[in-house]
Amino acid sequence: MTLTDRSAFTNKQRIHDQLAKHDLDAIVVAQMENVVYCSGFYNFDLRLLPDRICIVVWPREGEPVFAVPDRREASDGQMSFIEDIRGYKLLDGVFNPHPMAMVRDVLAEKGLLTGRIGYEQLYLPVYHADQLRQNLPDAELVSCDYVLDEIRMVKTPAEIEQLRFAAVQTEKAIANAYEFTRPGDTEKQIVDHMGYAITKLGADFVFANVFAAGPRTPLGHHLAEEIPIRHGDIIRVDYGGSFDGYVSDLVRMAVVGRPSGRQQAVYGALSEGQQEVIEWLRPGQSMAEIARKMQEITGPKMPDGIGVHGFGHCLGLGIHDRPFITVDDDRLTEPGMVMQIEHITTNGNETYHVEDSVVFRENGVELLSDYTDTSAMYVIE
Repeated sequence: MTLTDRSAFTNKQRIHDQLAKHDLDAIVVAQMENVVYCSGFYNFDLRLLPDRICIVVWPREGEPVFAVPDRREASDGQMSFIEDIRGYKLLDGVFNPHPMAMVRDVLAEKGLLTGRIGYEQLYLPVYHADQLRQNLPDAELVSCDYVLDEIRMVKTPAEIEQLRFAAVQTEKAIANAYEFTRPGDTEKQIVDHMGYAITKLGADFVFANVFAAGPRTPLGHHLAEEIPIRHGDIIRVDYGGSFDGYVSDLVRMAVVGRPSGRQQAVYGALSEGQQEVIEWLRPGQSMAEIARKMQEITGPKMPDGIGVHGFGHCLGLGIHDRPFITVDDDRLTEPGMVMQIEHITTNGNETYHVEDSVVFRENGVELLSDYTDTSAMYVIE
């Protein structure tokens, strides 16, 4: 038993099945989210200190190996379900110039020096990728980024419950901050309250804190400023925390004072369209089909033909897990996928945005972010 048993978050059979499907003898895993999934080890310094690289070598046959800095071999080993933990020496206590030599040794032990080995072409730093090629001159090295995406995109029951908890606690934090907000408070004061609340409610740290009011709402991933909110402003919060490595990502909007008729109409149409899309969702639909349906359902509801953008993505250890809901992706939804369903529109100098977390079940989807009534914007008075 590990200090923190995360084995229920990992579908080991799915890893083996995907390696077989893609004819891989082993995968070399180094990207943060994938290391967490394939090792059961989670610590925030995987993201904070990526130069202290941790590597999982997972063979199709046999048991995986976890390579970590030697100073943490004992402690990290207690937090991983992998039994074979190996420590490597850091140069000046910071960087290991030859981590792939250990990968070569592991693969040699398993008779795979001439095997078909997957590595993360999109994420492995060039230095380490070059070292991998030099250490495995006779192996066939192929990209396995999308293999790992396929492994992680369908969640275990434990992951789903963790993401449900993360979503609801995030909603509570946002609602708590709105409840204590008054006209004249600054954007920064409000978002700081959210940060305090979300960590009190179980988050390790704030993962995303997009906050904008009034004419700043169209500014994309805008960070809060020391600018007071005023009567008539709408507030757009795209917010999330990290909960033992699993992240939340929700939008909850508010308005300062009673909303105008126009504000009610635009937000109401956006929210209504999103809810109809959620009710329509089923396993077996393609990402492209969903993207087109978002437009088909929500577009006609918008007053004066305002354009609307439908979007979405999987969620888990990463905030933008694949697949994405776009017209260019034909991947089908499957039971166990947790996805974000978003609708966005801009009217004049105001951007309206709704986003919720759902999990695909056998016959439809279940809303995970169900704490807040999003049919209308929260009113701050």
